[in-house]
Amino acid sequence: MSEREVHTAPPPPMIPGHGLFRRVTDEVRWSFAPPRYWLEGVGVNVVLSLLYLVYSPLAHPHRQFGWVVLVGTYFATFILADVTTTNVLGLDAPRVRASLAEGMSMRGILVTKNLALLVIVGLPTLALTAILANTMRPGPLTGTLFAVLLPLLCWLGVGNIVSVLLAVETRTLVRRWRERRSRTTLLWLGHLALPYGVYYLVAPIDGTQHDPLLRLLPHLDRNLRFVWNAGVGLLVWIIGTTIALAIVRRRGLRIY
Repeated sequence: MSEREVHTAPPPPMIPGHGLFRRVTDEVRWSFAPPRYWLEGVGVNVVLSLLYLVYSPLAHPHRQFGWVVLVGTYFATFILADVTTTNVLGLDAPRVRASLAEGMSMRGILVTKNLALLVIVGLPTLALTAILANTMRPGPLTGTLFAVLLPLLCWLGVGNIVSVLLAVETRTLVRRWRERRSRTTLLWLGHLALPYGVYYLVAPIDGTQHDPLLRLLPHLDRNLRFVWNAGVGLLVWIIGTTIALAIVRRRGLRIY
């Protein structure tokens, strides 16, 4: 992701008294305002996902329904495998500091940013999945959408943990070069590579579909299995967020 010098004053912080809906709306609006660091990360990964899809087509099952789920899962995981997800606090360091100073809790900040990411990345991915599923096999979409929710929610949970451990503030490339011998350079390079390493471990980019319940309960109803997978994703997000909050309570938030 490119880093540019920003000479304008930072946007106002998230205000604790504002409702969650308003905070998420403000967060989405901020994401589309210059310098648009979040959108840069999302855009870069969209391009990378398309290029890799051309280079190495997905290995998909024979059923069209399974192929739609695989495509939706592929884009959901690849697009979120970016510092946009694993550095939600560092990319927006001035507003995060200001929000904390105004009395906003870390839980409120993480939930607001996670919901904003779901709006920016999750909703378009689910909409694309629904269009593909309805085009190829018209019928109930619940199972398909719940299956795609699994990686979306899991990435947000893992991203919250990494975000509080490795919050790296955005700097210009000129400043990065001047600080190239410092510890912050290693942290910066590490936070750029980490999400792709995690993605390769949890969802290898060969496009193989993962469904852990399929092996454990092969005769479980398909739609019930998809709903259960979405529940697992929600559980991973809750656990990840809880661990992230515990880390902040123990050591505070360190922005590098």
